[in-house]
Amino acid sequence: MKRWKIILLVAVTVSLSAAVALSAAPPVPPGITARHGATDSPEDVAPGTLTIQNRPIATFRSHLLGYTPQQRVERATARIQALIDEGALAAVYGKQIKEGMAIMAGDLLLFVITPTDLNILTGDTLETVTGRAVQSLTLALQGVQQERSVGYLLKASGLAALATAIFVLALWTLSRLNRGLTIRFERAVDSRATKLAIAGFTAHIEWLLFSIRWLLRVTLWALGIFISYLWLAFSLECFPYTRPWGEALGSYLITAVKAVALGALEIIPGLTVVAIIFALTRFLNRVIRVFFDAVAAGRVKLPRVYAETAQPTRRIIVAVLWLFAVVMMYPYLPGSESNAFKGVSVFIGLLLSIGSAGVVNQAVSGLMLMYSRALKAGDYVQIGDTEGTVVSLGMFATKIRTIKNEEVSIPNAVIVGTTTKNLTGPEQSKSVILHTAVTIGYSTPWRQVHALLLTAADRTPGLHKEPKPFVLQTALSDFYVEYQVNAYIVAPEQRIPVLDKLHQNIQDAFNEHGVQIMSPHYWWDPDQKVWVPKEKWFEAPAQRTE
Repeated sequence: MKRWKIILLVAVTVSLSAAVALSAAPPVPPGITARHGATDSPEDVAPGTLTIQNRPIATFRSHLLGYTPQQRVERATARIQALIDEGALAAVYGKQIKEGMAIMAGDLLLFVITPTDLNILTGDTLETVTGRAVQSLTLALQGVQQERSVGYLLKASGLAALATAIFVLALWTLSRLNRGLTIRFERAVDSRATKLAIAGFTAHIEWLLFSIRWLLRVTLWALGIFISYLWLAFSLECFPYTRPWGEALGSYLITAVKAVALGALEIIPGLTVVAIIFALTRFLNRVIRVFFDAVAAGRVKLPRVYAETAQPTRRIIVAVLWLFAVVMMYPYLPGSESNAFKGVSVFIGLLLSIGSAGVVNQAVSGLMLMYSRALKAGDYVQIGDTEGTVVSLGMFATKIRTIKNEEVSIPNAVIVGTTTKNLTGPEQSKSVILHTAVTIGYSTPWRQVHALLLTAADRTPGLHKEPKPFVLQTALSDFYVEYQVNAYIVAPEQRIPVLDKLHQNIQDAFNEHGVQIMSPHYWWDPDQKVWVPKEKWFEAPAQRTE
């Protein structure tokens, strides 16, 4: 029993001794682990930035001799501030030591930059970081000297005031320039209003003035913002404490201008290729135009290529040529590899594919009309209920001018699906047959009817004498015979006036010989003939025109 008490007493004594020893031992500095004395990794601590006179000098990212990055910043700030307070501002330089690079001012150590302070992701080296720190600290200490100089502060204030005056004057000039240019543009547009009018339409002039005013205002606002930026950067650089901000603004501007300039230089080769492709395509387009114009004029003959199909063929070849040129130019366009450019291209293609179904139908129908040579400009045609002269045969619609001088546009798809009569006639004779019919009873000799109809045709101007008109008996109905007179018309576009004159002459010829016209229907023989004697042809209010 006594043995266990002795062992327990020894254990308690050893424990107390260890506790006393541990309490008497110096504390473990932060960042130093008890195991092997290793320091924390840079990822486990927050970095601290040393800033003097509002200017970043260096960034600490690791512990050094037990001090955290924030504590290192505080100690370096205290040393530099003591140096400033003593007024013993010496040259700043870097010195190689065991831990890294020591930043010195004369013989005084200010702070140390270690390899673990470097930002590996940005490619920093100990030499480049040291050089930047020395340069920034030198500028900061110079700023301190300048702040203590009354003459320098007066000079800086004078420069800032002068810059402010120039800035205000520039803004006032821009304001006056805005009003003056706006008034001048309005006067120029008013003096040329008649020239700017389109077929007497002048409403677009107001939109033109609005666009000019808006463009001028945006341009002047951009100049104003640029001048304000320059003024602010210059004014901040005049004073030591705000100089880093001014330098940052100037650096942003220089970086932006450099980026724009480098971007412009990078796209110049691509734009050069685009310009060459565009120029070659335009040259080939002109050669194709001259060639097919010669085909259309008949100066050049090609097999299976007619004069009326020369222009449609040219349009197709030119369209294919430009599509090929666009495909060739696309990879060289600035931004063609960006996702935004590709997205816009896909969106435009989707819109065209969805909305072009009807357009493609009309275009294909137009090509069918052109290459089938069913009609061409100048032909006198009858399409459904529309009759007139073809003014133009376009890719999507055909325009026809009727005898009443109405211009009717018919979609090409409608023409393809409708029976079309080309009354101009074949290419060789340029003439078609004009015909009309009358019905005469069986009591009238058919030879007399033939002679009367031929007499009426012979009297009608606008009909060819050769080939001679002829008469056909098209039907032997129950109560009458149907006679059809046919004659070749000189000008098909005058078909309706000539037909009107032919009808008049038919009535006159039959009335002269007392022959009754039974049209439209004949049921029985009346007590007296239904005809008009010659002495009653001009009953009032009719008047003789011969």
